[in-house]
Amino acid sequence: MDGTALPKPDFGSYDVAALRTHILQRATETDAGTDPFRHLYIEEIFPDWFYEELLALMLQKKHSDDLQDRRQDSKAFVTKRFNLVEFDHPLINCLRAVFNDTEVKLLLLQKFYLDPDEEFAASLAIHKEFEFFFTKAGRFQNIHVDIPPKCLSFVFYFPEHEVSPEEAEHNATVLYDKNLTPHYPAKYRRNTCCIFVAHFHSYHGFASTIDRDVLVMFLISYPELAEWLRLKGSGKEMPPYKEMLDAIENKLRRYPLIEYGTSEEMLITARATCRINAPSGRVMREDETAPDVMM
Repeated sequence: MDGTALPKPDFGSYDVAALRTHILQRATETDAGTDPFRHLYIEEIFPDWFYEELLALMLQKKHSDDLQDRRQDSKAFVTKRFNLVEFDHPLINCLRAVFNDTEVKLLLLQKFYLDPDEEFAASLAIHKEFEFFFTKAGRFQNIHVDIPPKCLSFVFYFPEHEVSPEEAEHNATVLYDKNLTPHYPAKYRRNTCCIFVAHFHSYHGFASTIDRDVLVMFLISYPELAEWLRLKGSGKEMPPYKEMLDAIENKLRRYPLIEYGTSEEMLITARATCRINAPSGRVMREDETAPDVMM
């Protein structure tokens, strides 16, 4: 499975063209935020008709016996997930088709990368970590940067119930600045999405004060993933995490970011000040008993 659309996807009565047009319009209309690093927070990311049915499907899975364990967020607990990569359902097939569309991918890449081309966009596919992700209140995710093969990271928010402004503020993805101070540009509100890309300072995580239901998705380079898995399998992922830093730098040289531009000095400085200090791009605090995401 390489993350592309199923061979003969069944879209049922869902209008793929209408969904594609809506997402292109919302992405075009949304300006990138830059605090603490470049990101998109898109409201009304889906048409209402699509969001409501996707929410219903998510809740059906949330309250079923179909869930699997998700162990990568913290050693302190296990969360739950329902993986969608090979899930053959008209709604998911429709979603998969739109985010595998080259024009959609190219538009989103243009929000983050300098002059991305169609070849770059066409080379990306949905990663196997494409899933509904359910977290109970009072849990957190270690601060981290996503692995280098992930070229676009998405978190779609699906609150089961109406949330207060404070709950919306604190249950979306938390973005951290270079001093690991938390920022809350995304909000945990219905039909919204936070999008960002992996680089030296794309520190993020979450801390839940209520049950937190999201859909996570990544557009990834599978050849780069194969190389990354080879490096991890070699046992070289250890301090000072040179392999991780090399992989990030190599990616950013191939696909320069708007954030760093073409400045050699900015790239080298960003690498030198990267705070990764644990495997898989994690940033662990000195007090390991404290949550890695501050409220």
